[in-house]
Amino acid sequence: MVYVSSSSITMASRQGVMQIQNQLSDAQTELSSGVHADVGLKLGSLSSQLVSLQQQQANLTTYQTNNTLAATRLSTTTTALDSIRTNASSFLAALTTASSDGGFTSTLQQNAISSLTALTGALNTSVSGEYIFAGINTAVQPVTTYVQSPASANKAAIDTAFSGAFGFSQTSANANGISSTAMQSFLDGSFASLFSTTGYSTSWSSASDTPLANEIYPNQTIATSVSANAAPFRQLAQAYSMITEFGGTNFGSGASQAALSSAVTLVNSALSGLTSMEAGVGISQNAVTSANTAMSAQSDIITTQIDSMAGVDQNDLATKLSQLQTQLNASYSVTAQLQKLSLVNYLS
Repeated sequence: MVYVSSSSITMASRQGVMQIQNQLSDAQTELSSGVHADVGLKLGSLSSQLVSLQQQQANLTTYQTNNTLAATRLSTTTTALDSIRTNASSFLAALTTASSDGGFTSTLQQNAISSLTALTGALNTSVSGEYIFAGINTAVQPVTTYVQSPASANKAAIDTAFSGAFGFSQTSANANGISSTAMQSFLDGSFASLFSTTGYSTSWSSASDTPLANEIYPNQTIATSVSANAAPFRQLAQAYSMITEFGGTNFGSGASQAALSSAVTLVNSALSGLTSMEAGVGISQNAVTSANTAMSAQSDIITTQIDSMAGVDQNDLATKLSQLQTQLNASYSVTAQLQKLSLVNYLS
């Protein structure tokens, strides 16, 4: 005779319920995540391929995130350069008018001051706490504000250069006696040296000559910023400060014409350089866009591959869930019936 314990049957039934519950939990997890609950178990030796694809996907996501920041920086740079070029063109027109009219005016001098202030403001533009014209020194404001009290380092340097050359300040009545030759010699000599690469870094700029660069795609690195030390900016600062300091009506016609002529040459050269600079930034913007397009397509392909390896069929899963729920309900019913079985119930 074979004896079967009701407690053993009940235990087996409970284990069956737990197994179905675990399967149901896994199925619900798969339904919400879209992937197998235990990918490693499902794929076996192919798991390494899945890990490789997921790493490639993560790398692409990192590139795309960084490219978003680079695109913002380039877009802001373009806006700033456009503003700088517009102001420079307007100032050039004012210089041309002044040359035709025979000399300096207070309006031209004020125009120069405003243009210099605008240039400084544009070059000190920041994005997310980083100065975009500072080169790799992004944490440091690149250009010294010219008009301030006490006098800024760049203003003091110009004052020192002028008094060293003529023996008096630019606001002195003696400025009226400066000849065209003497003024031109000063402008081409000690004054111009303040805007050389070395001179500019001494009293005007804290920027790095090295622009920021980003790897926008595997093995593709481009410049994503412009340094405030670039020649067009130095030339504009030179022209604006030249008229700001030596554009007073106390200067004679000879000195005035020398300064006007020099300023026109500087602004023309700066405008040419700005055009090339904006073209370069545009090329970088196109490169970022192309890289993002390529990575988006590549990401779509990888996503499809990952889904085919680790993904679940939603229709099959829905059917499986329904079947498991039915089995679970049936198991609950059986377990409940078994729990009612006892010797007392049998004898009664």
